[in-house]
Amino acid sequence: MAAVGLSILAAAPAPVGAVEVQVTTVRATEQGQSDPMLVELRPRLRRLVGARAYQIVGEERRKCQWHNPEEFMLTDGVSLHVVPRGIEGGTVVMQVRLLDGRRRLVHTDVRLRNRGTMVFGVGREPRGGDGALIVLLKAEE
Repeated sequence: MAAVGLSILAAAPAPVGAVEVQVTTVRATEQGQSDPMLVELRPRLRRLVGARAYQIVGEERRKCQWHNPEEFMLTDGVSLHVVPRGIEGGTVVMQVRLLDGRRRLVHTDVRLRNRGTMVFGVGREPRGGDGALIVLLKAEE
């Protein structure tokens, strides 16, 4: 199982308050219809995992305090853990871990443009499904 599409690191001083984090979980398959909400991202998603159809299977948005870990449950025991570290030059810096139970699929620090969307995926669904799991991560100060 390979993880693809990551960004890069850094630590930044944390501002006062919170950052709004939105996590969207997408299932990619070879056949079927694509969710109309994903039409704009479809070329980017196709380059990432090579599938033809994309369906949103979960979405959650919440305020996250700086330097406090937050867990987002995605699907079938897969979770995304984020720790917002700070904002620097218009980018939100955060630690990101994607876990399948206790097994780490992704563990990295990212710089995400404020209001931008980071896309990363796992080549196959962690629990042996026939598609790929894609996570859309958005942060807004």
